[in-house]
Amino acid sequence: MSPRFASGEEGRTLPMIGLAIPVDQVSDAPAQKAFRDGLRDLGYVDGKNVTVVVRYANSDPMKLRENIQELIQLKVNVLIGEAPTLREATTTIPIVSIMGDPVRIGLAESLARPGGNVTGLSSQGYDIVPKQLELTKELVPSLKRLYLLFEENADPDLATYADVEFRALARNFGMDVRLLPVRSLEDIRAALKTVHEERPKALMVWSTPLTSQYHRTIMNSVAHRLPVISTWRGFAQAGALLTYSVDFLDLFRREATYVDKILKGAKAGDLPIEQPTKFELIVNLRTAKALGVTVPESIIVRASEIIR
Repeated sequence: MSPRFASGEEGRTLPMIGLAIPVDQVSDAPAQKAFRDGLRDLGYVDGKNVTVVVRYANSDPMKLRENIQELIQLKVNVLIGEAPTLREATTTIPIVSIMGDPVRIGLAESLARPGGNVTGLSSQGYDIVPKQLELTKELVPSLKRLYLLFEENADPDLATYADVEFRALARNFGMDVRLLPVRSLEDIRAALKTVHEERPKALMVWSTPLTSQYHRTIMNSVAHRLPVISTWRGFAQAGALLTYSVDFLDLFRREATYVDKILKGAKAGDLPIEQPTKFELIVNLRTAKALGVTVPESIIVRASEIIR
């Protein structure tokens, strides 16, 4: 069956949105719903006045690149997904993405006027790290060494940031850092083995496609062994003690507004990259009880959500 659907008028086809999703369908479900809700709010209905084509890579980088090429061959009007990988594949098809710091990694000339074919929203991933460290120190005041599990190839600059700037920021809070970089499920399992053997007092996990897809694997291994701090609500729901991040579901919903503007003729490079307006601090008191950790009242009163 053709990926394009007849619109009701002879010879006319629907505009096509291509989603190159790095993770699996289950992991992506909340984001997918938020995006489609955003489309619906703007009057778009899949199969009626727009076609949404979704391809899942299941955290396989090679499969992701194959999926992107397939979407390009389908001549989609706009691509949605991880901007660095999409930009490698095309500099002409408009790309809408959620990015940490698009200027820093060379995807945009500026937030106000990105240029090129990439636009979307910033998650301020680097900007909120000091707040995450502050919360970690409030939770575990005696913490001297923080373990960090992260996907080193999720962002062109992430490994360098972790090794240099994150270490420097952690020192400001009196903490040394033990890096646990991963690129695959096998790496995650090896990192978790290290955690079990070395028994740190706290673990931070940065949420990226790989760690998000396997967040339950991570949390099932360590949730009731030590405090885990992360950057996505799914980790708190799976047992992390605390998460602090932007409201990603709000960002996925807002991606639809960019798609709308592009389908109406706007150029991606002319659309300012917006910054987040909503943030989430989620505390899991069930985990706190299991760990014997008392969450300070100063954190409780700031929490946007408490899991009891």
